[in-house]
Amino acid sequence: MGATSLSRGGRDGRWLAYDAVTAALADAGLLGHEVDGLAVASGEGAVALGALDALGHPVRSTDCEGGHGALALHAAWTAVASGGSDVVVCVGHDPSPAGARSAIPVEALAASARLYMGESGATEDHLALVAAKNRAHGAANPRALLRRAVDAATVMASSPLCWPLRRLMVAAPAQAAAAVVLAGSESGRRSGQRAPQLPASVLLSAGNGWPPAVARAAGLAYLKAAIGPEDVDLVEVEDPTPAAEIFAYEALELAPAQRGPELVEAGFTELGGVVPVNVSGGTLAQGRVPGSGAILQLIEVAQQLRGRAGHRQVPGARVGLALSGDAIGPDAATSLTVVGP
Repeated sequence: MGATSLSRGGRDGRWLAYDAVTAALADAGLLGHEVDGLAVASGEGAVALGALDALGHPVRSTDCEGGHGALALHAAWTAVASGGSDVVVCVGHDPSPAGARSAIPVEALAASARLYMGESGATEDHLALVAAKNRAHGAANPRALLRRAVDAATVMASSPLCWPLRRLMVAAPAQAAAAVVLAGSESGRRSGQRAPQLPASVLLSAGNGWPPAVARAAGLAYLKAAIGPEDVDLVEVEDPTPAAEIFAYEALELAPAQRGPELVEAGFTELGGVVPVNVSGGTLAQGRVPGSGAILQLIEVAQQLRGRAGHRQVPGARVGLALSGDAIGPDAATSLTVVGP
């Protein structure tokens, strides 16, 4: 596993990918010539060249349409799980915000938040509490773009954008690169590494609505991994707004339908709570990085299961979930990965 710090831009994507892949290979205890597949999520063609430079030889490469890390991660997992490849490197990259793909319009994010609030009774105060939680978590993440904790009152005092959203409730775009190595059991034994396992990866189209897609993905992932929501120790959720995170509590069955706000009030999803969510700081603290976001989530959960998360460590973590995908738009997709011991 390897990742650069999230930033506001300034570095060439090819070299960001090179650094991330080099770090991922070192972490896995494998050499470039042992890799037989590459999955790339980026809007820049040079990123694949940077990854190939790090590997030192050409391999079968999959460029994921749209450059979304969730698609690349699922493609890599499928290649290894099916036996089609033994070792696959998955790398995602996001260019500097000035050259990034268009962000989701804040009006669409606000409309989604209003819909959820109307169904669940969530208030602006609930959104502010989640934003403050994630900023507090992000303050302990050395890779996060925003590492200053803020309280809920500060979130509520930030500039209004489109009701109910305020400036500190909407993720800012960032630049980053991240890479993971997915390997079959034989390669894992050769490397001598005891890496977390990925018993399930589910990818669904969310074009007909994100809420049902997430709930269906959760049901399939729990079934494939032979676990239930009661077995989950931590969750990483792509959270362009706090409303998206609160809804995910319900879709992942951490709370009954329309009861997500109660988890916020109880501190259920804070570090030290029953099931901490976005201990990395999530998108709200790290920055919006659709190319590398799903891979960064996987890295965070794996580090937690290894007991290497430092001040944001979830004690005794054994099972984690990584939920990623665009909630809005005709090409929206939902990816859910289960990470276990």
